[in-house]
Amino acid sequence: MSDTVIDSLTGAYFTVDDEDGTYGTGQVIRLAAEGVYFIRFDGNEVTLPLELVSIGEMLEATDQGYKLWRFFDTIEERDKWIEWLDTPSKPRVLSLVRPPK
Repeated sequence: MSDTVIDSLTGAYFTVDDEDGTYGTGQVIRLAAEGVYFIRFDGNEVTLPLELVSIGEMLEATDQGYKLWRFFDTIEERDKWIEWLDTPSKPRVLSLVRPPK
């Protein structure tokens, strides 16, 4: 067996859903220990300090099975996701009345 730890998340950008319906964004900075990463949430003016997050936390889901964390290779991909997420859906009108013959 190999003692090498596979690190596929360093450098990835993420969104993480909060219980109140909002979401946070940030980047995975580097591996801290096996199964634990340093992450940095995006801040408005000041760079926020690093936080430790385990793989278990990153795999958490809601009671309905929706993942709380989403990962992206580039900030552009993440921004496209956020744009789609924040765009209001357009209402659809369905007619339940049959047209006269």
